[in-house]
Amino acid sequence: MHNPERSPHELRNLLSQNLQALTRDRVVSKVARDAQINRTQFNRYLSGESFPRPDILDRICRYFDVDANILLRPLGEVPETLERIALRHAIEAGRFDCAGDMALSLMAVRAFPKTDAARCVLAQCAGTVRHGEFQMLAAEAGFAGLQQDPPPILSDIPSTATETQKPEPLQ
Repeated sequence: MHNPERSPHELRNLLSQNLQALTRDRVVSKVARDAQINRTQFNRYLSGESFPRPDILDRICRYFDVDANILLRPLGEVPETLERIALRHAIEAGRFDCAGDMALSLMAVRAFPKTDAARCVLAQCAGTVRHGEFQMLAAEAGFAGLQQDPPPILSDIPSTATETQKPEPLQ
């Protein structure tokens, strides 16, 4: 599948949107200082005015503990493959096996925000994604600040929500 090349303007906007999500509950001047990036320049990245050099992009990725690929693509736009379509149907049917696939996990939590289904996806992702990525997923799911530990994530879910439904017998 061929993906069209993105313009510099599109890349700046993608980075801007994703950085805004990562800094949503943080003090920007502290982020810039801790990441050792000039505050004025960091604000340019946040506003989409500028794009960081590779070494600065690496600092941003290391600070937030995310892969550059996560910062440079629209997370909600996942290419439709047969595997993804099948997995989406499995998620909608109550079987959540998208752990480790950040884009698919994001699609799932956006599809089921603030629900037990989103909590199940977060619980599966807790051990498979980086801390910064988990925090982005939790915020998108409507559970900002959730700890990256499966038992507490699932503690408020009724036991029937995590059980697989059994089909009714044929008559």
